Amino acid sequence: MVCYLSSSGKSVTIEYYSPVKIGRLISTALRRLYAFALLIFCGLSRKDFISSFRTRIEEDYSETGGSLVMEFRAFPAANSWFRGNLHTHSNISDGRLEPRGVVELYKEQGWDFLALTEHEVFTHWKEFNDESFLIMPGIEVGVGAPGPYQCHHIVGIHQGKGHAEHLVSNDNSELWGVEGAQRAIDELAQKGYFSIYCHPVWSRIQFEEIEHLQRFCALEIYNHGCAVEDHTGHALYYWDAFLRRGVKIWGVATDDSHQWNKDYCGGWVMVSAPSLTVRDIGDALLLGQFYSSNGPVITDYGVKDGQVYVTCSPAQSIHFVAFERRGRSYHAADGGTITSASHSLHGDEKYVRVEVIDEWGRTAWTNPIFF
Repeated sequence: MVCYLSSSGKSVTIEYYSPVKIGRLISTALRRLYAFALLIFCGLSRKDFISSFRTRIEEDYSETGGSLVMEFRAFPAANSWFRGNLHTHSNISDGRLEPRGVVELYKEQGWDFLALTEHEVFTHWKEFNDESFLIMPGIEVGVGAPGPYQCHHIVGIHQGKGHAEHLVSNDNSELWGVEGAQRAIDELAQKGYFSIYCHPVWSRIQFEEIEHLQRFCALEIYNHGCAVEDHTGHALYYWDAFLRRGVKIWGVATDDSHQWNKDYCGGWVMVSAPSLTVRDIGDALLLGQFYSSNGPVITDYGVKDGQVYVTCSPAQSIHFVAFERRGRSYHAADGGTITSASHSLHGDEKYVRVEVIDEWGRTAWTNPIFF
C-alpha cells in the first residue's frame, strides 16, 4: 500500500512490496513495465531483500483543472475479508485456556483466523484448521531491558513460505536491550516471520530507545489486553513518530489475550486476501492490505482524483492523519453520523492514514498510504 504521487505532471508511481504473488496481482501491468525499483519493506537492507520480489508500476495520469487524477484501491475488489487476531496466548505459556479452548473461543465469536503466539515457543496448530478457520504459526519473543519494568516483546507471524516450527522452544538467553530486540527481529526475519513490535507503553519503553530499530514489519498500535489491564494499550504516538522519520511500517490492533479477564475479541485486523490460507493471509499482511479495529468497519479506502477517500460504518468522526502537511478531520452533525469522507492531496504529503471513530469511541485505523 505504497503510493507515490509525482509532481512532474506526467506520471504516478505505485509501489508494492511482497516477496511472492505480486506477479499475479499486477500481471496485466507487468506488460507495461519498463523499469524495476529495489524497494525496502520493513526497513530491510538492499542485501537482505535482494532475493525478494520487487517491482514498480508506473501509471500515466491526466491533469484536469490543475488536479491530479489517479486511482488506487487499498483493498482489491476481488479479495474477501477475514477477521483475525495476531497476538494470543494459551496455557502453553501464560494463558488460562488450553489451545483448543482458545480456538473455540474465537470461532464462537466469528473470527476467521488466529495466531497463538506463546512466549518463547513456536507453535503451528494445523489440526485446528478447517474450511472456515485458520491458525497462523507464531511466537512471542521477550527481551530484557535495563530500566525498571522494561522489556521488549516481538511477535512473529509465519508467512507460510517454508517450514513453520511447532512446539519448539526459542533460546533468547543471550538477548538484552535494544540490541537484543534487533537481533530477535533479524532472526525472525531469517525464519520467514512477519515481525510486530508489541505494546511499547505497557513495556515502559521510550520512543527514543527504539527509534533506530530496523526490519520489523508492524507496530502494535492497540493492544486490548493492555488496555483492559492498566490502560496502556494505545501506541499511536510511536507509530506516527516512526512514520514521520520515514520508517514504513504497518499498524496492527491485537488482543494479547490470556483469558484471565475479558481481554479477548477486543482488537483485531480485517485482512483483504484472496483466500483463507497461511500464504495468502501472510502476503496480505506484508502488503498492508488490512485495517485494524476495535469496533468500526471500513469498506473502501484509496486514492482517486487527487483525494484520499474512505467509506465506513456509521461514525461520529473521520480523521485524515498526514505528514508533513497537516490532514483534516470531519465530524457528524449533532444527532447524525457520517459514512464517508475524502481529503485533497497537495503533493507534499509523506503519508496519509485514516482513523474512523464511532459513537462509543471505538476506532478503526487504516494503514498509511505513502507518497
